[in-house]
Amino acid sequence: MRPIVVPLLAALTLGAWSPAIASGGHSCGADDASPVAVLAAAGGPAAYTAAALQALGATADTLRVHLGPAEAGTDAFVALPAGTKAAPAVIVIHEWWGLNDQIRDIARRLARQGYVAIAPDLYHGKVTDDPETAHVLVRGIEEDKALADLDGAASWLRAQSRTAKSPIGVVGFCMGGGLSLLFALHDSTVAAAVMFYGSPETDTLKLAALKAPLQGHFGADDQGIPPARVDEFKTALKSAGKSAEIYEYAGAGHAFMHEGKPSYRPDAAKQAWARMLALFQKHLKG
Repeated sequence: MRPIVVPLLAALTLGAWSPAIASGGHSCGADDASPVAVLAAAGGPAAYTAAALQALGATADTLRVHLGPAEAGTDAFVALPAGTKAAPAVIVIHEWWGLNDQIRDIARRLARQGYVAIAPDLYHGKVTDDPETAHVLVRGIEEDKALADLDGAASWLRAQSRTAKSPIGVVGFCMGGGLSLLFALHDSTVAAAVMFYGSPETDTLKLAALKAPLQGHFGADDQGIPPARVDEFKTALKSAGKSAEIYEYAGAGHAFMHEGKPSYRPDAAKQAWARMLALFQKHLKG
């Protein structure tokens, strides 16, 4: 079992979004303005019909669901697009802070673009805005367990009527960016993968397993993932025979998408978001 690695120098430059401090009792979505339904899928993912959701009070556009058996697994935040018709899906993977407001907002933004967006809680209830605590939390993440939670999110989507036959994309930020690529290497059914300043994989043999179209976004001033490492990533992808869209943004460092924080770069963020939506439009909606 291999721990997830986040570049520490870059991670220490990140700004926090949520004021919540790490605790085992953190409830994702509980601070949302819209109603949240807590849906436990005992024994595995459950398909929730419109009538069932209404009976549970889930009349708004966000849900809190449980992935996997009741005694295990983890929770996830789900943002739903308007209507009841079939829709493509995106798994959103959080940064080293945990499943906080910023990641839930990303899911809502994707839902407004017509995607069912699900953000699994890889920390199983813990969230922080303190870099030292985040460093401890990310060191406790193991690849096989993180992949199991992401598998649970994909399984939940496959069990829902709106997404049962829909293509599934994945996007992640920082820690989640590396996991986005890892999940695309793990699951050949992923239809598109986007990584924001996540740890690149430079092993050509591992990259040979990549089936999904890949898009990567990196800050040219990122101290944890410098341009030289991004160049190594590009070279490894080329050696593996994989074409990918890899972008670098001048004047941007790590976490340039994190709106409202010192690391945020609005021009780079706007351009990167548009590029991501174009990729998802082509491969998830096309």
